[in-house]
Amino acid sequence: MSEPVPSRPIPPRPAPWKIRLIRPAIRAFGAVSRMRRTLAAPPQAPVERAYGDDPREKITYLAPKPGLAPRGAVLYFHGGGWIIGSKDTYTPFLGFLAEAGYPVFNVGYPLAPENPHPGILRSLFRALDWIAEQHPEVTGYHTMGDSAGGNLCAMLGVLAHNPKLVADVDPARTGGLPLTCHSIVSLYGVLDRLSWIEDGFPGADMMLDAYAGQAAFEAEVGPDLAITPMDLAFETAPPTLLTVGSEDPLLRSSRIFAERLGAGSGKVLLREYPGEPHGFFNFGTSATADQMNADILEFLATEDPASV
Repeated sequence: MSEPVPSRPIPPRPAPWKIRLIRPAIRAFGAVSRMRRTLAAPPQAPVERAYGDDPREKITYLAPKPGLAPRGAVLYFHGGGWIIGSKDTYTPFLGFLAEAGYPVFNVGYPLAPENPHPGILRSLFRALDWIAEQHPEVTGYHTMGDSAGGNLCAMLGVLAHNPKLVADVDPARTGGLPLTCHSIVSLYGVLDRLSWIEDGFPGADMMLDAYAGQAAFEAEVGPDLAITPMDLAFETAPPTLLTVGSEDPLLRSSRIFAERLGAGSGKVLLREYPGEPHGFFNFGTSATADQMNADILEFLATEDPASV
């Protein structure tokens, strides 16, 4: 058996002025979006806990509705191109999962370029450690996220099913990851490195450079820069739901990953929503978001061990 290839961490950098300006603007936009939507309140008040030393390494826990059959947990990772965004923007939009009986762990993480690859994935590994220790009732999870969070949830799910690849991200983890990943739910995720740039996603060049540096723009990368699931030499994957709008520059990215999974690496469902742009899960007023939530719940019910 070959030795794991150690990752070469990308040097952290201060955020440039453009990113520093965008971060508070996105928070404000998220607040306005919440006021424009009718959202189901979680059955119980959210609880926040720290899982690491960084101020952003915190989890907001939404307990499931009492009286329902136990279900696998949902781990949610927010979007924002790895450089902006906050879990707090998303908490109000995740109540539908807790209402359906799923414990929800809304996971925050340190942002790039101050915390570039593989730092974010290592934070998510620590979040898994914390959940396994602090919530012994949780034995498995569904991983879910949007945009860059859709990238992270797919990465975590694929790595969980291919333990030998985990050491490329963190050489100290030769035994894989804790708990069992039941499924992946990626909402318009960054699932390959270059198609979203070619298809004109706004700011894609800046985001990719902040997260993984200029070497990530090469056609082929080694294990140290495997930042999307299409970069991973994986053998198997959890059942996967991919959702994306027809007007999203990330549409092709979802199709590329769906084709690979459909070729034999795992079960995949691709749902495309006509006329929808990027970000409609929690931005804007689109009624399609309600349909997507229903599609997510249907998929989760199919793949959750409690339903088998």
